Amino acid sequence: MTEQSNTLDDAYFDRNQAVMALAKLAMLHGYKAGIRIDPSEPDWPVLMIDLPSGQVGWHLPESELIGTWPEYDQAWDGHNLNEKRQRMARFLTDEPED
Repeated sequence: MTEQSNTLDDAYFDRNQAVMALAKLAMLHGYKAGIRIDPSEPDWPVLMIDLPSGQVGWHLPESELIGTWPEYDQAWDGHNLNEKRQRMARFLTDEPED
């Protein structure tokens, strides 16, 4: 059995890789995804994905970005954390956007 870490840094690293995997899979299925810069957090690029349920995005530390990502040229639609979670839940349950 492999040793598992339970530090917060390790959890965020795994979350960041999962978000990148989601974005990569989204692009392979024809969804728009890419990096946009948040002017208030320039060292934390935002990985954006346009899902059928709406736009979602995650700030990631620049040092943890893996691979080359296209620029996301759309504006942030102003969604907050709760709206992002609702959009993800709708996407996971195949419910259309409101």
